[in-house]
Amino acid sequence: MRLRNQFPVLCLIMTVASLAALSGRQKSYPVVTVIKDGVKTITNPEYPRDGRFIAKLTAEMSCGEEAKPEMAMLNKPLDLKVDDQGRVYVMDWGDVHIKVYDSQGRFLRTIGRKGQGPGEFDTPSFFDLTKSGKVCVLDGRQRRVTFLTSQGEYVSSFRFDGFFHSLSFDGQDRLFLAKYAAAEELKLSTEFREVPYVTSIFRTDASGKEMVHMTDFLGEFQVMKAMSGGGIMGGRGLYSIVWGVNLQGKLYGGFNEFYRLGAYGPDGKTEFTFSREFKPLKNSRYRGLPGQKKTKPAFARTIVFDEEENLWLELYKDDSIKYFTYDIFSPEGIYLEQVRIAYSGPIWPAILVQTGH
Repeated sequence: MRLRNQFPVLCLIMTVASLAALSGRQKSYPVVTVIKDGVKTITNPEYPRDGRFIAKLTAEMSCGEEAKPEMAMLNKPLDLKVDDQGRVYVMDWGDVHIKVYDSQGRFLRTIGRKGQGPGEFDTPSFFDLTKSGKVCVLDGRQRRVTFLTSQGEYVSSFRFDGFFHSLSFDGQDRLFLAKYAAAEELKLSTEFREVPYVTSIFRTDASGKEMVHMTDFLGEFQVMKAMSGGGIMGGRGLYSIVWGVNLQGKLYGGFNEFYRLGAYGPDGKTEFTFSREFKPLKNSRYRGLPGQKKTKPAFARTIVFDEEENLWLELYKDDSIKYFTYDIFSPEGIYLEQVRIAYSGPIWPAILVQTGH
């Protein structure tokens, strides 16, 4: 393994070779469904309907370890996507571009470069692949969304107002964006305090001309204070809004302090909420300070959808936990399975979920 700037350069693509059952399918599954304020609320038991499993992974390929060309090496990888042809796209935040590898891990090309012109990025933060084969990049500092071909050719772009921090596409190539803003006027003193923030989800197309406001998620906050010499000090904590969009364009999301998610229709209205019985991890570092809570978050910051549109929700883990655990829910909010994956990669594991795991 080669190292560059003290960052690991190896990216492993893993698949689940087999599943060992920890528990089997339940003969009866006591889901509790109630209607509250006109919205269906689904509460699942603590255990999944179809059982718990341990996944055994096998390495399929690696990329980013080629000595030549030097640009094939990974510097500070931030995100990873795989297209229908098996090509791997890695956003390299350190080199300010996207590196592309074939299905065998061989380096193909880079997409974009540092700059402010068409097809160039300043701080590329998030990206996604459209169903039509384009690459879409969100540049937070330039407040711009850029579309490029899979070969790296510039197609189009549009700018936005405010701070957007994530994006996703549905199966119709509709773009969903998350806008992050303070929920109140900032009135800060020299003492840290929690400032509430709101995450607003918008839907648009490649032109960005019409931003359809889908819904707002509340609960997130930043811990901030005013500096005596001027300026502001602050930052986000462990707790965040988690959201995702499936191929049908259905939006799922919630605040990860609590184990509960909502499902939202094309008009942004809540169709139903779902959860399971859950005992959160205690926060051993809790001291009652601003930004601290007595328990750890319920789940991590990403939702993955498989080919059957089931949701894979990664439970929160800290460094003491040497495995990843995914709770799998049906599109209707039923807790189907739990899969535990024993893996501790040098950077992060990226899991491509397919039918049958």
